[in-house]
Amino acid sequence: MGIESGFLFVLKISSLQLLVDHWVLLGISRLCIIFLGFDVFFVVFCVALACMIGIAVCCCLPCIFALLYAVTDQDGASKEDIEQLSKFRFRKVANEKVADDVQGGGTDSPIEHVLSQEDAECCICLSCYDDGVELRQLPCAHHFHCSCINKWLFINTTCPLYKYNILKSSSQNQGEV
Repeated sequence: MGIESGFLFVLKISSLQLLVDHWVLLGISRLCIIFLGFDVFFVVFCVALACMIGIAVCCCLPCIFALLYAVTDQDGASKEDIEQLSKFRFRKVANEKVADDVQGGGTDSPIEHVLSQEDAECCICLSCYDDGVELRQLPCAHHFHCSCINKWLFINTTCPLYKYNILKSSSQNQGEV
């Protein structure tokens, strides 16, 4: 009875060990399946979140830029500011080009400005001045077609060539008066 009972005891322990091993393996495999499920859910969640952020950026970025532009007080010059700038009428004279003052400035005879051949074109539209066209001169002494520079100044307050701010010039002139 000693050997048989010992043998049965070892058999019971080994079968118990097999049962525990089976439950442990079964538990580990269930645990692996659960973790794999969480990993799949996490990856799907991250991809969906990235897509939503990408769509939000693509759709909302122009709105954000428009809002920032509206808030940043980067407006161009007002019509009154632009009208304070001097205007000239361009005309060709023999082999030289001359610009006449349209506003007159209180005198009967217009002030004439001689423009060199290379200066007789608008640097905004890149076309040469035609006879009788109105030019506007900025405080930095650059001149352009009135229509070209008016459009530019409604958006920007600086000279397209020199980046001279025309509003600072007009506020300094008003402070001196």
